[in-house]
Amino acid sequence: MGDWRVLVVDDDPTTASIHLRIVASQPGFSVVAVASSGEEAMAVLKRGVPIDLILLDVELPGANGAMLLRALRVHGGPEVIAVTAVRDPKVVQNFIHLGVVDYLVKPFPIERLQVGLLRFRDRMRTLGSRDALEQQEIDRLYSNPERNLLPRGLRQETLDAVRSTLRLGGERFSSAEDVAATTAVARVTARRYLEYLVSSRQAETDTLHDGPGRPRKLYRLTTLPS
Repeated sequence: MGDWRVLVVDDDPTTASIHLRIVASQPGFSVVAVASSGEEAMAVLKRGVPIDLILLDVELPGANGAMLLRALRVHGGPEVIAVTAVRDPKVVQNFIHLGVVDYLVKPFPIERLQVGLLRFRDRMRTLGSRDALEQQEIDRLYSNPERNLLPRGLRQETLDAVRSTLRLGGERFSSAEDVAATTAVARVTARRYLEYLVSSRQAETDTLHDGPGRPRKLYRLTTLPS
């Protein structure tokens, strides 16, 4: 099929705009509507707008995300990725029971939403591939798709360590030298992982001019607002 059609539901216009840009930047996805409440989202669906995936804020004015999701499940409805600051285990369990594809806790790195979209895409491709699925195909529905994103030569464990180092730095920018020292890898290796994070929009850069010679490139994680 063509693009997967996404409905973004969030009562914060800034957050909704950020989500829209992230979704629209992913190959194979397009945002066809944005709603600021559960009622607006239901109105979009009742108009017959084709929707494959809803990026759903849990905390909404009026009918909250859980109420909207329960209403959708009565008739099947599109797949849903929940987006929220709520960490209550009972709420998480409720959304799992309601069949969400993913549950993202704010604030989260941009790449985490990209992983959620990949999980949805792979799930739909597998479910629509044939009349009956083999066990290995079902197993893939429960696997972690992030590992399939890494370029050749990059290791998930090292990437996690580099990302963790940047996360500890918070809003502060870090150099490749700093990251290399903390993660016990060569500077050139640290820079390769940092540049991957930048290319996948997980990190952003700044330039430091601290004397003669070439300026230093600095890095920090890019996160969505809470």
